[in-house]
This record gives sequence, structure tokens and C-alpha cells, in this order.
Amino acid sequence: MIEMEEKKGLGWKLHIVVVALILVFAALIMITLIKWDRSGKNVVLEDVEEGEFDYESLDYVFIVDPETLAAHGPDDGINNILCIGDDLLIKNDYVGGDSLLTIMQRGIPDSQITNLSLVGTRIADTQNAYLNNNVTYWQAANLYDVVHALCTQDFSLQKEALDNDAIISKEYYDALTAVDLDKIDTVFIIYSSVDYINASNLYDPEDDYNTATFDGALRASIKTLQSAYPHIRIVVGSPYLHGVIQGTEVLPASTVNYGNGTLSEYVMRSYNVAMECCVSYEDNYFGLINEGNVNDYCNADTLLNPGIDLIGNHIVEYFKRKY
Repeated sequence: MIEMEEKKGLGWKLHIVVVALILVFAALIMITLIKWDRSGKNVVLEDVEEGEFDYESLDYVFIVDPETLAAHGPDDGINNILCIGDDLLIKNDYVGGDSLLTIMQRGIPDSQITNLSLVGTRIADTQNAYLNNNVTYWQAANLYDVVHALCTQDFSLQKEALDNDAIISKEYYDALTAVDLDKIDTVFIIYSSVDYINASNLYDPEDDYNTATFDGALRASIKTLQSAYPHIRIVVGSPYLHGVIQGTEVLPASTVNYGNGTLSEYVMRSYNVAMECCVSYEDNYFGLINEGNVNDYCNADTLLNPGIDLIGNHIVEYFKRKY
């Protein structure tokens, strides 16, 4: 009987101890919150200017299987890079400035860069290429059409475009047909915001490989390269921000929808496809030009010299990584 009473007394004491610990813990939390409230700064979001917050870069390096690289042959120490993109890679509308390509050629060590960028080209086709032979030579220099030609060595569509003075010049055709993908180490897919400006369809819910869509053409191009040349490192560069004139105001492209989404939606589509296909991603969007500094780096539909330098130097630093 006495033993049972002792156990009851012990149980009651344990309850008191537990309750006391809970009260002490709650008191400590209250004291901490009061001190933080009195001494800390209040952040009022309305008072924070656009671009004041940091953005996490989406840069990502995917390592190609070393056995695949070894099977292809010895490394000569030179990174042979093939750039496929639109003309903003090679042009600069402002006196005294470099192009992105020039910055890359000067800054990326131990590299040889072949350029297949061309004015008027983009990632998405105007119609689904190679579906029931439904192709047009006007899209012969878009991303998938170039990749398909290189991987199959069938340049008939590009030759037709050349013969009809459509999109492709003799200089570009000669450069395209001279590329030997066996000797290429890296394919860098780098387009500006041309698909966003032209309101290319983002995706097809019924066909992941519809080349008339932005992510379908990108996915089809990557898969075609991976299947034919598994040794090649593929790097997808994100579209980059620029200004859009509305009335008398220059607005950042991330806030304007031309019909199929803002620029940030195209960026995230390209990132998601790259991750899905297990290839590298070079981010020219987050953490570089933003809503707060767009007027320092951009003009309408293009980059100023400081903007080209900013993105060009970021690309160089990305390619300096060992991968």
C-alpha cells in the first residue's frame, strides 16, 4: 500500500516537472521574441526597391561519364566549343564594345570556338519539323534543324534555303557543313530572348518533342545530340533580360507578356529541360540583370555595352570551371 502511494507521489512530481519545463521554455521564447522586436529592424517590402534582393543562380555543371569520354579518345587539352544561337552572340550595336563571342574567345582559356549563330534564328520552329515531312527552308537555321543536319550529315534543307536566298548565307552554309562533331567537346546553346519576343509556343501538352514549341525543340535537339555523340558536353545558356519599350518607358522583359508568357517563364522552361536531359545549364538571368538595374544594362530589345560585358564575363567564368 505504501509502495503504491510512493509511485503515485512520484508520478505527480513528474507531471509538475514537465509542466514547469514547458513554462520555462515558453518564457524563454517570449523573452527572445521581445528582444528581437525591440532591437531588430523591420523590413517593409513596399520600401525595398526592385533588384535589392539577391537571386540564387541556376548555374549547374553536369559531369559527362568519364568512361564515355575515355572511349571517345584521348583529351588533347583544348576545349573545342560549338556555339549555336542567334545573332546577339556576335553583334554589338554600340561603338567601342565587344560582342559576347569576342569576350568568350578572349576569356575562356585553352579553347577553340566555332560559331554557328545567325540572325533571324531561334529555338522553336514555326511549325513542327519533320512531322510528315512538313518542313520549310525558312526555318533551316533554327536550333533543331541545325542539330538534325549536323547529326545526320543531311544538309539538303540548308542547301535549299541557300539556293532560295532564305535565311542562310554562303558563309554560314560553309561553316555548318565544315563542322565535325567528333572533334567537338562542348555544344553551347545560347539564344537571347528571341523566342520570347516572337511569342514562340512554350510547350505542347500532347507532344514533348514538338519542335514548333520552345521546350520541345530544345528537348529534341539535346536528345538528338546525346544519342549521336554521347561524348559531347551540352551546355544550355538561358535567355537573358533586356528592356521593352512601352510608351515612353523602358520596362524589363520579365514583366511583359507578348502572348505566351514573360521571359522568366522561358528561362524556367529551358532550365527544366536541361535538368530533365541531364545537361549543364549556364544562367544569364537570375542574379545579373534585373528589374532594378535594367536601364543600366539594356536598351529596347538589346543589351548596352555594360550588359554585354556583364553577361559575357559571366559566361567566361562559367566555362573556366573544370568539368
